[in-house]
Amino acid sequence: MSNVIVVGGGSSGMMAALTASKQNHNVTLIERNEELGKKLLVTGGGRCNITNNRDIEDFFDKIVTNKKFLYSSFYTFTNRDLLDYFTSNNLEYKVEDLNDHKVYTKSDKSVEVIETFKNDLIKNKVKILYNKKVTDLIIKEDIIHGIVLENGDKLYCDKVIISTGGKSHSHTGSDGMMYDILKKYNHTINKIYPALSPLTIKEGWIKNLQGVSMQKVELSCKIKKKKISIVGDMIFTHFGLSGPCVLITSSYINKALENGDLQINIDFLPNMSIDEISNIIRENPNKNILNNLKSILPQNFLKEILGLLNLSDKKANELNKTDEQKIIEYIKNMTLTCNGTKGIKVAQVTSGGVSVKEINSSTMESKLIKNLFFTGEVIDVDAQTGGYNLQIAFSTGYLAGISV
Repeated sequence: MSNVIVVGGGSSGMMAALTASKQNHNVTLIERNEELGKKLLVTGGGRCNITNNRDIEDFFDKIVTNKKFLYSSFYTFTNRDLLDYFTSNNLEYKVEDLNDHKVYTKSDKSVEVIETFKNDLIKNKVKILYNKKVTDLIIKEDIIHGIVLENGDKLYCDKVIISTGGKSHSHTGSDGMMYDILKKYNHTINKIYPALSPLTIKEGWIKNLQGVSMQKVELSCKIKKKKISIVGDMIFTHFGLSGPCVLITSSYINKALENGDLQINIDFLPNMSIDEISNIIRENPNKNILNNLKSILPQNFLKEILGLLNLSDKKANELNKTDEQKIIEYIKNMTLTCNGTKGIKVAQVTSGGVSVKEINSSTMESKLIKNLFFTGEVIDVDAQTGGYNLQIAFSTGYLAGISV
C-alpha cells in the first residue's frame, strides 16, 4: 500500500485517483478549484461527449499527435470499459450513431458524470482537497517525495500523478503552470499549440457570410506536399470559419501556420459532380441562377458568391460558359487564405506538453523521475472531436492508477 497524491481533479485525475484507491492505496486528490471536473462541465457544449462508440481499433485514426503512445492506454481501458463503468454506477448514456457515433449522457448533463466520479471517490475513501494550488514538487535524486502547496505546506507521499491538463480553457484552472515546474526538473515540454480551434481567414468578404452554416463540406489543404482532407459541417463567422470539420483541420495545420498563411480549399458539394451542378444551374433557363441553385445551397451563401462575380441578376440562359465555370469553382473549390487560429484560450484542447519520449507508455511513469506519473492533456497527445480526447483522459488516468 502506497500513499498517492493526484494533482488535478479533471477527467483523468478523477479516474487516476479512483483507480489507485481501488488498488488499496491511500489517495489524496488535490484540486485547485472549489469543485471537481470544471472543464468537463463545458465539454460537448455542456452535454459531455464522454467517448465514441466506434471499435477501439478505430480510435487510432482519430488521434492527431502521438497515436502509438496510446496503444497500452486504450487497450488497457477501452471505451467499452468506460461505458461499463458508468452503467455499473447507474449513469445512463446514449449513442448518437448519426452524429459520428458520439456518446453522451442520456440527460445531456455533464454534471452527472462528475457526480458519478465524486460519489465513487468518496465511497472509496479518496481524500479530496479543494482550493489547493500546487506550486512545486519535492524531488531528490530523481525520485519524487511529495508536492508543495501555494501556502508553503509540503505534502509527502510515495507517488505522485500529474493530471493538471493543458492550457486550453484556462478559466477552468488548466493554465499550464505545471509545465514550468516540470521543466525545472528536466522534463521536455513540447511547444504548446491550440488544437480544435476556429480558424481566422484573410479575405474580408467572409464576414458577410457570418452565421451561414454548411453541411458535409470537404475542407482541404496541403502541408509539405501532404494533403489534409476533412469532411464535416462548418459555419462562417465574422473572423473566418468554425464548426466540426474546421476545428479538426486546425489540429493538423496549427504548427504549419507558424510559418505563414496557408491556402484552404472548400468543396461545398463533395458528393455532387461539376456536370450535376451545371445541369442544376441551367435547369430552368428563364429563371435567375440563384433560384436554380437555392435547392442545393443556402440562399445567403449564393447571394454572396454571385455578388462577388457580378452575376446576381443573371438568368441561366444569359450565362456564358466562363462565368458558369467561375460559379462552380467557388462551389467546388473555394480558395481561402488561413492566417491563424483563434488561439489557445478558445481551443478545445491543447497540442503539445510533456514529451511522450520521457514517459513509459505501459505505465504512464516518468522515465526521468521515479514514482512520478502523467495523465491526460498535460501529455503531448491530442485527437479529433468526437469523444476521443476524453477517452484519452480516462484511459491514461486508469493506466496510471493501476500502475502506481
